[in-house]
Amino acid sequence: MRPLLVLVLVALFGTPVPCGAAEVRPLYPRRIVSLAPAVTEILFELGLGGRVVGVTSLCDRPAEARRRPTVGGMANPSMEAIVALRPDLVVMTRDGNPKEIAQRLTALGIATHVFTAARLADLPAGIRRMGRALGAERAAGRLAANLQAAAAAAVPPAGRRRRALFVVWPDPLLAAGSGTIIDDAMQLSGFSNIAADARGTYPRLSLETVLERQPEVIIVGAAGGMQVPLKEMLHRLRMLDAVQRGRVCTVGDALYRPGPRVVEGIAELRRCGALP
Repeated sequence: MRPLLVLVLVALFGTPVPCGAAEVRPLYPRRIVSLAPAVTEILFELGLGGRVVGVTSLCDRPAEARRRPTVGGMANPSMEAIVALRPDLVVMTRDGNPKEIAQRLTALGIATHVFTAARLADLPAGIRRMGRALGAERAAGRLAANLQAAAAAAVPPAGRRRRALFVVWPDPLLAAGSGTIIDDAMQLSGFSNIAADARGTYPRLSLETVLERQPEVIIVGAAGGMQVPLKEMLHRLRMLDAVQRGRVCTVGDALYRPGPRVVEGIAELRRCGALP
């Protein structure tokens, strides 16, 4: 399944890992397994890449992470593969990994840490907590402070907000809704999210609803295998002014991963906002 879609579907339908109660942590873990791409990116950004002994099949950044042994996907990591790597800490996410994995690891006496950052404002605190769990407080503090400063500097552009649709997947049409880092980034970039009032964080929208709400800009989170269904979706929305004027903007996966690259994601959205 396409990696980007997997991330979203896990967030949609996965059972959240409980945060806090079951966690046990060594002071200075030396063998770390990461069960999420965002976690892997943070670990390497904190200078801990040398301690990462296992990642998921979706952990493709930085390039060095691709050379680590994989333990399966986010939604279905292999317990056997994790245990075989003899980790002294497994780092996972609340919304991306099955809670059963945390429970089974704890039962085996393997320490866990659950990273949480559902909103942009949550990210610095989540990174600081992760730094404390890893004995990397200083590096985590620097990264958190940098992200806070970048977010504070990202003042929304002056003037009227443009109505925008952020397409996570075109068929069925999944949009980024409220309560997400993507929605937060859209607000910072001067957009009004047409899916903000829909139920769920990644709501399914009908094409009729999109036509009724007339987004002025359509933003697409690019993913492998999306080209054909995206082309068909845009054809069916061809009467929209956004489509006719070419205000369809493709961005990468930075906003899907709550980590060091969210600033890049916000910059991408701002470039979308600059479309004539």
